[in-house]
Amino acid sequence: MANKKESWLESKEVTKKLKIRDCDLMHYRLQGKLEFEKRGNAYYYSNESVEKLKNPTL
Repeated sequence: MANKKESWLESKEVTKKLKIRDCDLMHYRLQGKLEFEKRGNAYYYSNESVEKLKNPTL
């Protein structure tokens, strides 16, 4: 279960990591640039897709 938690990040963690605003995060999500899951009212983002967005050369 811990591995599952490590592979998905909350919105707040992603905005901090990428140094972007909530609005930008929403746009990336809508454009398909970030893999995400919606759980209830919260969005969780794939750590792998966040890293790819942060470092496009990976």
